[in-house]
Amino acid sequence: MTPWIDVICILAVFLSLTLLATHRIVGMIKIFAVQSFFLGLVPLFLHGGIIAGRDLAVSLVTMVLKAGLVPAVLFWELRHISMRSEVRPILGLGASILCGAVLIAVAFWISLAMKLPGKLESSLVLPCSLATILLGFMTMVTRTRAVTQVLGYMVIENGIFLFALSLFDTMPVPIEMGILLDIFVAVFVMAIVLNHINEEFERTRSTGRRPRWGES
Repeated sequence: MTPWIDVICILAVFLSLTLLATHRIVGMIKIFAVQSFFLGLVPLFLHGGIIAGRDLAVSLVTMVLKAGLVPAVLFWELRHISMRSEVRPILGLGASILCGAVLIAVAFWISLAMKLPGKLESSLVLPCSLATILLGFMTMVTRTRAVTQVLGYMVIENGIFLFALSLFDTMPVPIEMGILLDIFVAVFVMAIVLNHINEEFERTRSTGRRPRWGES
């Protein structure tokens, strides 16, 4: 089943790079949902086709929350605030792709010097997880919209999730608890941030003043 994990790892990096080069918020949410769905399949391939109960539980929870609930909340929020695209990204399309490619190369270079306990099901898990984390961080720092910054944070969460799966058999219980905690924290943080965005836009409409820090 390693080839399937390899494909998902490569796809996760490709989708992270695509999200980084996308300015439409709706498109970014869809890309994140697809990435989360495929990452949710990884636990099912960790043991050579033998699916344990905990593998199925982590997979289902991940897909339901990160591929279903999180995008649904984001789409719901977009219907209540007047934002559809990232109109003032710090980096343009070409520069974003170039910097993203450099970060991918850096992630693969760093992974060569890292040693993890246990045997990995795929040699691409570690470099691809690092690349996903770096691309998510770049999305956060190069975007001015709070919603797109939240999406960057969620991509970082996906990279951490993929990295945690590399230690799934070595430390199963802590990894399972950490994965679920990360998912719930991500949902709550996203809801709080978007709620503040909505309240700020309501105050802006009522007072007529300019919104702050990338909310306009």
